[in-house]
Amino acid sequence: MRESTPPPGVRRLFSYAVEGTGPRSERPPHRGLPSSTLTLVVAADSPLLCSYSVEEWSRQEGIRHDVCIGGFHTQPVYLQRPDREEGVQVAVHPLAARRLFGVPAAALSELTHEGEDVLGSRIRSLHARVASAHPRDRAGLVAEGLASAAGRYDRVSGPRREVVGAWRLLENSGGRMRVTDVASEVGVTTRHLSTLCKAELGIGTKSLADLLRFEAAHSALREAVRGASGPRPAGIRLADLAHDHGYADHAHLDAAYRRYTGTSPTGWIAEEFRNIQAEVPTRGEDSPV
Repeated sequence: MRESTPPPGVRRLFSYAVEGTGPRSERPPHRGLPSSTLTLVVAADSPLLCSYSVEEWSRQEGIRHDVCIGGFHTQPVYLQRPDREEGVQVAVHPLAARRLFGVPAAALSELTHEGEDVLGSRIRSLHARVASAHPRDRAGLVAEGLASAAGRYDRVSGPRREVVGAWRLLENSGGRMRVTDVASEVGVTTRHLSTLCKAELGIGTKSLADLLRFEAAHSALREAVRGASGPRPAGIRLADLAHDHGYADHAHLDAAYRRYTGTSPTGWIAEEFRNIQAEVPTRGEDSPV
């Protein structure tokens, strides 16, 4: 097995092999949900078909990527569920985008980007090596490729300290810290901090806080679903989940889910329950800079 340590800024890196279940016509879309990471996928078998709406997905229309870089987005991407798909998936800290991709996350303004458009033609040779490699070697190849990219951009200036500080405060609070308090802690006005965040991430401080809060709630729901038994999870109290993560009530949690996933929490459970699979990621260093 090829072993390689991912560079700083890579939060997770793992090979995947997923089998489609049931007739294709009955498979729901796989939802690529907004998250606090940028997603890089190197498809080893066939290109990913990424649709930007359910209607586009139902017509099997969209953009195909051999190497897909998901932007720092706040709406879902819909992917087809083929009979089998294999590749490598990487979660990249948005504040490490300068180091690994040569541009800030704000420059990745589309929902998805072809890897070559961001990383240049060298990504084609990496894709070819990954596609032809034994599955156990693929993650190592991608880790090496990212480490090489980091070496090329090691002189690129990092994100502003105010943005790094704001990120850490909001992440540690699960998105629940007041934006005014965050700005005070990092020593700038609320408006100026939002301007800095938009320049680096493409979204303002309030949007970042909302996204991190949703992600914390969704992570808790995923864990509850993973731990459930039977054909459908039982005993998951969405009102308690909402309260635990700072939502006023179940209705506010439901509104956040519809905004970020295009469906309700119960709708997401119904679609995704049978598709959640345990993964054993190769963890990189969490430090974004």
